[in-house]
Amino acid sequence: MTSNFLLGDISLSLSKYNPNEKCEANEDYHATIRDSITRKLFETLLYSSRKEERCAGTVWLLSLTMYCGRHPTIQQMLPQIQEAFSHLLGEQNELTQELASQGMSIVYDLGDAAMKKTLVDALVTTLTGSGKRKRAIKLVEDSEVFQEGTIGESLSGGKLSTYKELCSLANEMGQPDMIYKFMDLANHQASLNSKRGAAFGFSKIAKQAGDALQPHLQLLIPRLVRYQYDPDKNVQDAMAHIWKSLVADPKRTIDQHLDLIVDDLIIQCGSRLWRSREASCLALADIIQGRKFEQVGKHLKKIWTAAFRAMDDIKETVRNAGDRLCRAISSLTIRLCDISLTEVSDAREAMGIVLPLLLADGILSKVDSIRKASIGVVMKLAKGAGIALRPHLSDLVCCMLESLSSLEDQGLNYVELHAENVGIQSEKLENLRISIAKSSPMWETLDLCINVINTESLNLLVPRLAHLVRSGVGLNTRVGVASFISLLIPKVGADVKPFTSILLRVLFPVVKEEKSAAAKRAFASACAMVLKHAGHSQAQKLIEDTAALHTGEKNAQISCAILLKSYYSVASDVLSGYHAVIFPVIFISRFEDDKNISGLFEELWEDSTSGERVTIQLYLGEIVSLICEGLASSSWTSKRKSAQAICKLSEVMGESLSSYHHVLLDSVMKELPGRLWEGKESLLYAIGALSSSCHKAISSENPVTSDAILNMVSSACTKKVKKYREAAFSSLDQVIKAFGDPKFFNVIFPLLFGMCDSTAANKSGSAHLASDAAKTDNVDPAVPLEKILGCVMSCIHVAHLNDIFEQKKNLMDLLLISLSPGFQWTVKLSAFSLIKELCSRLQSILVEASKGASQHDSTTSFVQELFYSVSPKIVECISTIKIAQVHISASECLLEVTGLASVRWTDVGFKEELLHQYEVEKNEEAKSYLKKCIDIFENLE
Repeated sequence: MTSNFLLGDISLSLSKYNPNEKCEANEDYHATIRDSITRKLFETLLYSSRKEERCAGTVWLLSLTMYCGRHPTIQQMLPQIQEAFSHLLGEQNELTQELASQGMSIVYDLGDAAMKKTLVDALVTTLTGSGKRKRAIKLVEDSEVFQEGTIGESLSGGKLSTYKELCSLANEMGQPDMIYKFMDLANHQASLNSKRGAAFGFSKIAKQAGDALQPHLQLLIPRLVRYQYDPDKNVQDAMAHIWKSLVADPKRTIDQHLDLIVDDLIIQCGSRLWRSREASCLALADIIQGRKFEQVGKHLKKIWTAAFRAMDDIKETVRNAGDRLCRAISSLTIRLCDISLTEVSDAREAMGIVLPLLLADGILSKVDSIRKASIGVVMKLAKGAGIALRPHLSDLVCCMLESLSSLEDQGLNYVELHAENVGIQSEKLENLRISIAKSSPMWETLDLCINVINTESLNLLVPRLAHLVRSGVGLNTRVGVASFISLLIPKVGADVKPFTSILLRVLFPVVKEEKSAAAKRAFASACAMVLKHAGHSQAQKLIEDTAALHTGEKNAQISCAILLKSYYSVASDVLSGYHAVIFPVIFISRFEDDKNISGLFEELWEDSTSGERVTIQLYLGEIVSLICEGLASSSWTSKRKSAQAICKLSEVMGESLSSYHHVLLDSVMKELPGRLWEGKESLLYAIGALSSSCHKAISSENPVTSDAILNMVSSACTKKVKKYREAAFSSLDQVIKAFGDPKFFNVIFPLLFGMCDSTAANKSGSAHLASDAAKTDNVDPAVPLEKILGCVMSCIHVAHLNDIFEQKKNLMDLLLISLSPGFQWTVKLSAFSLIKELCSRLQSILVEASKGASQHDSTTSFVQELFYSVSPKIVECISTIKIAQVHISASECLLEVTGLASVRWTDVGFKEELLHQYEVEKNEEAKSYLKKCIDIFENLE
């Protein structure tokens, strides 16, 4: 009955009301009813705030359109009906959406050509998202904006779906304006639903529309491709249905419209809607696979940019899609840049597009995934690009070198800063960091770059490398650029000659200034590589500048040693003409106080010389000249190591140094007067060494020189600085022994005795011993007595016997002082040595007296006095000092005195003590000496 009423069967519908009325009146009544129905539909139901009423209205409207579509009233209302169905396509309710899409199909069948065109345009507009709703639904408190559970729960755990609940949530959060964001989300959801609903209707209309859709294909196809990758499965299915309806040959269609599709997808990769960004990335990843350069070359840069942006997206699903796009474009790029798979011209053009982008935006990105992906692609490009890589070598190499530091794990930097606090050696840590860097993909790429470098590439590459040497930051970068230069030069060989000047100009200063030992060695090695191909003038200047560094501060000296070692390792043939410059520097620098520096030069000396004496003999003149320069310099360090070098020369060369003794002795003696400075004692050792090795030449040239040396050294013995004075005594001992002049005894012994007297007085606090010897003033009481005794022993060795006899009393006093209990056992050992030397001289006199020489009586008297004075003291030392070395030396000394004196056993006052010491002595050697003494006494009985 309802259908008959809607179809306009007036007689049946109104017969129950008034069958006798005229037809016109009934028609008016029907029109009124129709108006009431349409008003109810369009003003109340279809745009109701309640989804149930909108769904009911859709059923009624579809029924009217389906069963009464030919009625004039419906025909007149077709535009309104189309608009209503278009609006209902965005409903969340699937039934409403399905009915609306069916209604659209029916409206298309009922309409004329203009209506059909309008309907197609509206559907395309809905699908492309460019249309706007003409009529909105008024929201009330209980209007459902989202389906329950779509956007989670409220703060209290309640549901969030109606307009009222959304407003309450916005107020609870203290952000009332958030309601607008909620409504924006709702509008986006409705738009998505409209597209899905339009897709259902469109698939039914598409086959009927035919040519009417052709003008819209360029606009539709890019959207349809993207919607097939929409995150919503329903949208994917709907759009795939349309795609099958519209497109007979998908591959051909995509190929024909590729530029439009790619351009649209790239734009949508930056959309504000996350689903558009995700779908666009996935679509691009599929579409670009297998493409040729002429198809995608113009889009490469934009696709890479879109992939990088998606990989840094705020939404995880978009980031995953960006990773997939990155893998796809990476594979495509590697194939397009591989000269074995692509034409060389296309490969070069592709490389020119992609590589600068990867180096500038990829590797330098702050996003870890982008950096890793970019490095991986660059490394693969370098493997396959071959000669296509050459125009970009300078940019690629410099970027890789900088990345060695910028992409390093920052934890290693932190550890190095605190290495000393935790007991880690910084040099070992540096080596570890460099080792890690050289096993990285960046270094592998640098190795690949070296294989394709040619002469033309050097014109761009070398200036960039030189700039990086000066401005590079980070240990790995600095070591990397130095190592790269070291590897590059053997590859290009003589082609590097035009660039040696610029490279040496930047490398040499960097070696001097570099603080890191590992970086310094790397730059030194690179410098040595360049030296191999440098011109004669460049090589000479570099070697001379390197040698001059030995006079600088610590870092400069280390640089000098490392550079010279690198030169010998890499360019020894170049250095062969400059040994006269280098060997003197190495020889003198071996005597630096800093053990690290002296160790480096010592190792260098051993490695570069075949024999020490031969090498010194060859370059003795240059060594002496450099020593004299060091002595004359204002640097105390230079003076000190030059003096130590003289000692070494004297030790190695001996009398062969005599030809240079004059200049060396003058230089040393010129520096001795004046104030004391740290290390000045080395000058005294140098004088002693020269006196020992060149005494014959010194005496023969000018006999007075030895006296001058003696006076200068003896004067140094009176200084108060302990270290300097000890050196003076050692030097005095050497001078006396070397020249062996008997006159020295009368000059030196009084001075030495005075010092001994002062030392004894200071030790005991008693008055000075009476003596006829000259007394010295301003003497430090801490004079080491063993040093004095050593010099006295040397004096006795060279003195005339008459001079010894004249100083007999002072000599005996000196011995008694040294054997007194107040001094250490080391002093006693020196005293025993002195007594043995004195006995030796007296023994020689007695032997000569037995042959008829005079002085027998005075010598015998001296011997007797010596025996009775010192023997008891010697025995006392044996009994009081419990040191085996003292017992041995004292027993041997006692044997010497006893054998010389020929004293009877009954006259020995310490007989009982000696016998007792013999019984208790544990050292076998000392015991044997004591036994021999006892035997001598007993034999004289």
